[in-house]
Amino acid sequence: MRRLNQKFIMLGLALTVWACNGGGDEEPTAQELVVEALAKTWEIAPGSSVVFQGLDASVFWADFELNFTDKRSFTAAGVPSGYSDVWPASGTFTFPDPDDPNLIERSDGVFIRLEIISETKVDLVFDLEDSGGSAFGTGGSYRFSLVPSS
Repeated sequence: MRRLNQKFIMLGLALTVWACNGGGDEEPTAQELVVEALAKTWEIAPGSSVVFQGLDASVFWADFELNFTDKRSFTAAGVPSGYSDVWPASGTFTFPDPDDPNLIERSDGVFIRLEIISETKVDLVFDLEDSGGSAFGTGGSYRFSLVPSS
């Protein structure tokens, strides 16, 4: 009986040591930290928050909301009519360069440079090829300055 108790105690100690040292202490990668920082609903920041070709286009995007998830997906709402190529209703994103956690690629092939200003502000900068989405064309350079939705 005593020998059986000793085996259970040793097994318990071994399990405790294994649980404490077993891979749970790994630091998150830079990409995981970016995903964690983005995983919320964002809206247009006050001021000149959407810049298209150097001009303030915020008035057209006033109702825009962008929700990133921790599963590397997104949904967009409030996209102006004819501008779904600028922000599709939904999609996924990846990190095309493992050494650059501030560059993502949307599932439609658009590369976006992330400028994480703080936990409460992020800028998304990208160029879009013109695909004839609106009467005026949607191709050009964009900068979206976003804050968490209230």
